[in-house]
Amino acid sequence: MGIRGYSGQLFGKVIPLGDEMHIHEIFWSVQGEGLRSGHPSIFVRTTGCTLQCPYCDTRDSWVTGTKMKVEQIVLEIEKYKEMYPQSQVVLTGGEPLEQDLSEMVSRLKQKKFFLSIETNGIYFQSLDIDWWTVSPKDIADFYIAADLHEKIDEVKCIVNQNLTLDVLERIRAIRTDFPIFLQPDFFNPNKYQDTLELYEQCQKVAIPGVRLGIQLQHILDIR
Repeated sequence: MGIRGYSGQLFGKVIPLGDEMHIHEIFWSVQGEGLRSGHPSIFVRTTGCTLQCPYCDTRDSWVTGTKMKVEQIVLEIEKYKEMYPQSQVVLTGGEPLEQDLSEMVSRLKQKKFFLSIETNGIYFQSLDIDWWTVSPKDIADFYIAADLHEKIDEVKCIVNQNLTLDVLERIRAIRTDFPIFLQPDFFNPNKYQDTLELYEQCQKVAIPGVRLGIQLQHILDIR
């Protein structure tokens, strides 16, 4: 089945690991993108992403990581929370929804953590997540699973030749009340000009809620 015929099954199923997860890293930093930019954050970066986009800036997470018990993960998060008590938890990757997150999310919500997730939108799990960031990818024809449509708090799109006004109109048709951030392609030497040009086009044709996105992690040279 080709990508343009994607039906939600092309890239496989969620990996059930019981009380274990494949984790690339857990670390504290600042949220660098989107509406929650600047918020202190404990990042849980999972291992594995089937899409493996050429413009991904976290390629190491595709294949490297460690199996960790959910209990170990929660303890590590709690250590950072003690040092940085205002922090949210950000589940990212890789692609976090390629693994079963239910037990970890349940444990963290019991402890009253604010949970944010960053996903490419292909998969869906019914989870008690406070903030859903969806970043649809051109390699999957910008597909966003239907079950995610009512969950989206913001969309982030990497600007390249495949992100067209038609694509942005299609994303906008899902709902009109979440912002769509245009993100520079980290590996494109003309990234800022290309992003600004597409942003101006969006304004001229009046696509609602399109915003320029920043990437504090690259500006400040932090993770």
